[in-house]
Amino acid sequence: MNDLVTHAASLSLLAKSVAAVIGILTIYVLFCLLERTLPHYFSKADARYRARKLIVLCGYVTILLFLAILFEDRLGRLSFAIGIAGAGLVVALQDVIASIAGAFSIGLSSLYGVGDRVQIGDTRGDVIDIGLLRTSLMETGNWVNGDQYNGRIVRIPNSAVLKATVFNYSQGFRFIWDEIKVVLSTASDTQFARETFLRLANEAVGDYLVEAKASWKVITDNNRTANPLLEPTVALIVNAGGLEFSISYVVDYTKRTVMKDRLFSAIVGEIAKSNGKLQWNSATTTVILNQPAPADCHPVPTQNSVATRNRFGAPSR
Repeated sequence: MNDLVTHAASLSLLAKSVAAVIGILTIYVLFCLLERTLPHYFSKADARYRARKLIVLCGYVTILLFLAILFEDRLGRLSFAIGIAGAGLVVALQDVIASIAGAFSIGLSSLYGVGDRVQIGDTRGDVIDIGLLRTSLMETGNWVNGDQYNGRIVRIPNSAVLKATVFNYSQGFRFIWDEIKVVLSTASDTQFARETFLRLANEAVGDYLVEAKASWKVITDNNRTANPLLEPTVALIVNAGGLEFSISYVVDYTKRTVMKDRLFSAIVGEIAKSNGKLQWNSATTTVILNQPAPADCHPVPTQNSVATRNRFGAPSR
């Protein structure tokens, strides 16, 4: 190792520059080959992703060490110039530096990881990559209803996590509270409706309750928080002459749309076979057009009707 450093120090600046270019290209090609071949030996997608990230990081470190060894004898002379240039780069590349700081913040504070569903600012999606400068999300929602992918990949600067609010749906408690609203007429049987909706909700989310309770226990063990009611609830309010039922329940954050479809389908079926005990609320407006006048009533012609008769040859005064 000492012989290598001594030999590198004896080279001229031109030779060192040529050696630096050749060395960087060689290291780049070598680690590109490793990045393409080594991850295939891992069966899980998460392990392959981490292997690729580790190879890229090792490549950067290797290049820096190679340059440090090659130019070791000139680093002391260039320290002042590097300091001046570094101050200018800090000003010019402040956004880049903020993104790098955001990347360290994401890693050190475990804000999110690959595979988590997050919302950063107004953008929501699943994290598919965390780079040194940007986080890539497979976007959900927007013009697509529910939590379905819309096909766009959004790349957000890592500096955004230092300024914007970050919501993580995946860490700790993987479930969220959701609700649907059903509006029935006032002629419906209120108690029967409440019992029916509660039964349907328990049947739909029963598989989640055991896992949700175990997941929430982990939250309470590590944080100081109250124990909420995880079982489905039904609340009633009277709104605009109708009975509005709000059905609340816990659901896996990836199954919101599926659960709403299951619940509404079950509710529609129950209302259809309730024999009138449950009725949809519908606001109807009756409009009467061209109502005939009574026989003993002589209508008074208006100016428009007189003009019409004149046009067809009727006498006018």
